[in-house]
This record gives sequence, structure tokens and C-alpha cells, in this order.
Amino acid sequence: MKLMPVLIAMAVLLSRAGVGLAGPDIPDLRGTWEVKGEGGLIVKGDAPGDKTHHRSEFSTITAEAAITNQQGRVLHGTFKSQRATERFVAVIGIDNKSFHYADEDGFIEGEIVDKDRINIVYRHVTAKDIVVANGTWMRKKESRLSGRSP
Repeated sequence: MKLMPVLIAMAVLLSRAGVGLAGPDIPDLRGTWEVKGEGGLIVKGDAPGDKTHHRSEFSTITAEAAITNQQGRVLHGTFKSQRATERFVAVIGIDNKSFHYADEDGFIEGEIVDKDRINIVYRHVTAKDIVVANGTWMRKKESRLSGRSP
């Protein structure tokens, strides 16, 4: 059968392609990220929810996202602003450019621009409020003290 060598060759090529998709091309996003965003808020009652970072109809925020753990495409961390702190879980898309995130009350869809920048759109709808915002995450450079070992 002449078909068998062709099938074996195709299987080898496909398996190598699969290894490339799941291998070292996955970006390492662990670290601390400076967040700047602007968004809109609709309050449904007397006040926004406890985990809501935006506090006025039109607002800007600065915050910090810390990605503390990464296993392959799955990430865990915390998001902290002056108003609230939330835990989150996220994944890196198969394309190694898309970024999908869920925190305690909302979701992010993002684009990994390069190793130090992620552009995002955030949304949540809760019993107390509705938020939509966009922004950027910029990787914070780790400072090293001279003369000390890491």
C-alpha cells in the first residue's frame, strides 16, 4: 500500500504543528501590570457595587494587575484599584494574541500587543450597576538593587 507512508508523513507533520501551537510561543504574562482605563457606569440603586472600580458616569482609573500564576495558557491573579480588589482567572487564546479574563463580577476581552502591553475592553452587569471600560495594561519593569543577588 502506497497510501500508508503518506498517512504516516501527514501524521508526523500534524503532530509537530500541534507541538508548536502549545509550546514556547505562549507568552509569559506573569508579573505586575500598570492599568489605565476609562469607562462609563450606570448605577441601578443608591451606590455602585463593592467590587466596582468605576464610581461615576464617566470615569478614569489607574490600577494594578498582578498575574501570580501561569500554567500554559491559564493565568490567576489579582486586580487592585483604590476602590476594590478582586481575584481573576484568565486564558491566552490559541492565537497567542487574544486575552480572556473573568473576575468576581465581570469580563475582559483583550489583545496582547507585545510582551509588555495588553489592550482590553471590560464589561460587567450586576444587580447594583453596569460598567463598560477600555484601557491598557503595561508591564511594570522589575527593579533590581545593584550588588544583591536575586
